[in-house]
Parts: sequence; C-alpha cells; structure tokens
Amino acid sequence: MLRVEGLHVYYGAIHALKGISFSVAEGELVTLLGANGAGKTTALKTISGLLRPRAGTVALEEHALEELGPHEIVRLGVVHVPEGRKIFPRFTVLENLKAGAYARRASSIREDFDFVFTLFPRLKERARQMGGTLSGGEQQMLAIGRGLMAKPKLLLLDEPSMGLAPLLVEQIFATIRAINQQGVTILLVEQNAAMALSISERGYVLETGTVILEGKASDLVTSDRVRQAYLGG
Repeated sequence: MLRVEGLHVYYGAIHALKGISFSVAEGELVTLLGANGAGKTTALKTISGLLRPRAGTVALEEHALEELGPHEIVRLGVVHVPEGRKIFPRFTVLENLKAGAYARRASSIREDFDFVFTLFPRLKERARQMGGTLSGGEQQMLAIGRGLMAKPKLLLLDEPSMGLAPLLVEQIFATIRAINQQGVTILLVEQNAAMALSISERGYVLETGTVILEGKASDLVTSDRVRQAYLGG
C-alpha cells in the first residue's frame, strides 16, 4: 500500500533523512522505532505532505505523494495523528471530531461517530466538553478519533503514548490494535518499543536518518541491538 524509497529530507542544511526506504502492506500494523532525532517524525511529516523531500519517492498504491499538498493526501486516505495531539482546545469534542471529517459529506459520517464512540466511550460522555479541558489521555483519544473521522486507508500515529500514565498507555495500544483489526492500515511511530512491537507485524529501526534494522516484530524483540537500545537490556 505505502512505498517509501530513497527518501532524503533536509531541515535547512541538516540532513534529517538519508535515503530511507520502507513499506507498509494493506492491513498491516508497522512500527518505526528510534531515539529522539532519529527521523521518525520527519518520515511521517513527509508522507503526509507537511515536508517536501529533496529526493526519493512516496507512493500510496498508484498515487505519488511527494508533490501533493496535505489536503490532497488526506483525500487519498492518508491521515496523520501528530505528536502532541494537536486538538482544537476551544472546540468541543464533537466539533473536533467533525473537523476530522471536513473533506467528507456530512450525510456519510454518522456511522463513523458511532465507531469512534464505541472505541472511546469517554468521548461520548464528554461530547459537549471543550477539548482543552480534557485530560491528556482523553485528548489522545480525541486526536485518534478525529483522525478516524477522515476514514483513513492508512493511519499515521506519532507517539500516541507520550506523557500518558501506564494504565492509559495499555488502553491506547489495545485500541490501536483494535483499529487495525477493523481493517485500517497503521504506521506507528513510538518510543515505547516493547508495547509497539507487541502489537505490530513488522518494524524498522531508524538511527540518525538511516534504517539500520528491519524485520518481523517478533525478531526485533529478540535482537540484541534492539533490546540494549530500546528494551532496557
């Protein structure tokens, strides 16, 4: 479904991605692992059109994405849930969810509200509450729910566990797995390597803008290099 090949991305003179290549098949849940500054978020921003590569290609099925704007990429089915949630704090929960469906006809989104509220019953309870008054965990639920309202073929999730209590982390990851099992393809960026690999089919490890390891999640979990760097030895 998604093919990234030879991707080079710069921030000014800083070479952030150095020719990385990876793929995500339809229906997969794939994780990008790496320390801060490895290039994980840059990869997602490039896929979703927020950054332009200097070289390389990004393709969703038969569509080349690297020259398209973010709004065009969303209409093709690629939806980015950014690091730090980035909800609209002065919108209600319901208004935030409606914003996620801005590119769709209003008559077609009722079932998606039901799907989001089934995944996150707390959001239904707080439908009229301002987004900025929600807890961190609730805001993360809202950010994912808003992304789902765009009806993604491919969902890009950037650090969904950041800043959450352990119990909420487990809940968020269980929900991500449930979303994937409903047929949504997911590319997950996450520093919690153990949790990410536990729900993924495959993974790639980035280091200073380069893919240094790739393979099945079960193989990466047992890799000495991954265990020492990301799994506490």
